[in-house]
Amino acid sequence: MVDMYSVFMGTCQQGGAVAAPVYDLSAVKAIHQTAGNNAVGINFNAGAANSAWMTGMQVIGTDMYISNRGNNNSFDSGDVFFTKLAISSTGNGAKDRQNASGLGINSCDGFALDGTGTNMIIADFHGNAVRSATLSESGSSLTVTLNGSALAGGGGIRYARWNNDGSMYYFGYQNTSPANGTSKIKQYGTSIPYVVQSSDASMGSIDLPHDIISDLIFNPDGTKMYLSQHTGYIHEYALASAYEIATGTLTTTFDLTSFYGNEGTSPWRPSSSTGTTPWLSGISWNDDGSKLYAIALFGMTKQSKVSGTVNPATVTGVGGTRTNTMPVIEFRVQ
Repeated sequence: MVDMYSVFMGTCQQGGAVAAPVYDLSAVKAIHQTAGNNAVGINFNAGAANSAWMTGMQVIGTDMYISNRGNNNSFDSGDVFFTKLAISSTGNGAKDRQNASGLGINSCDGFALDGTGTNMIIADFHGNAVRSATLSESGSSLTVTLNGSALAGGGGIRYARWNNDGSMYYFGYQNTSPANGTSKIKQYGTSIPYVVQSSDASMGSIDLPHDIISDLIFNPDGTKMYLSQHTGYIHEYALASAYEIATGTLTTTFDLTSFYGNEGTSPWRPSSSTGTTPWLSGISWNDDGSKLYAIALFGMTKQSKVSGTVNPATVTGVGGTRTNTMPVIEFRVQ
C-alpha cells in the first residue's frame, strides 16, 4: 500500500518530523520577507581585506572567503586580495589569512572555489576576462597561483562559477544588447578540469530580464541556480538538466532591499551619499543549505534588521572614523 503521507510530505524522520527544507529560497523568503523576521549580521572589518569594495563571498565549513575589487579608486586597494575569516556575529571580523599583493590581474568582481577550497575561478571585471587559479594556505597567508590563460569575456564580468567537477564554468555581465536592463550568462567547457584557457569552447548563453546580475551559485546537484542582483534581489531557477543554464525556470524571487539603508550609512561612503542601491555583490549557501549569506559592496546593512554585536564599534573609512556596520547578512531556511 502506498504511503500517501510520504508521497506528499517527503521522507519523514522517526517520530513523524518532516525533514527541514534545504537550499530553498522560498523558505528564506517566507521567513525574512513575508513574515518580516530579522536576520543575523556577520562582522567583518573591511580593512582586513584592504578594500571597501567587497565583491565576492563564499562559505566553506565555518570559514568565509571574501574578495575585493582592486580597481585602485579613492577608497580601494590597487591590488586584488582574497581574505579568509571565521564566520561570527560577535567577533571582530579580523582576517585569518590573505594573499600577498601583486597577483597580476586588473580587478576582481567575483570569484568561486570548488568544494575543496583549492580550485579558484576569478571574474576580472576591468580586464573583461575570466581566469583560473589554485589557492593554498600556510600560516597567515593565502597563496593564489594563476594558471591556464585568460578567456575574453565580452563585457565587464561580475562573477564566475565552476560546476561540480570543473568541466564547465559560467560568467556574466550587464547587457546593452539585446536590451538594457537585462543580463547575459555564458557557459563554457574546459579541456582540463578547473583550468580556464583562452581556447575553451562556448556551450551557449542566455539573456535574462534581471538587470546587473552580480553572482551565480548552484545547489549541490546542480538542479537549482540562484542569481543575485546589485539592486537587492535573489532569484531561484529550477534547472531541468543539472548545471545547464538554458533549461532554467524562475521559481522564486527574494527581495532583500528592506535590509539595506542608503550609501551614507556605510563607513565606506561619504555621509552625504544618498544612493539607495544595495549593491548586493555576492551570495553563498552554507555546506548543508540551512543558511544563505549575502554580502554588499559597501556594507550598508540596516543594523535594526540584524542581530549580533558590532565589533569594532567604529572603523575608519573614506569619510573618516564612522560607525561600523555588518556587511554580511545570514538568512535561515527555518
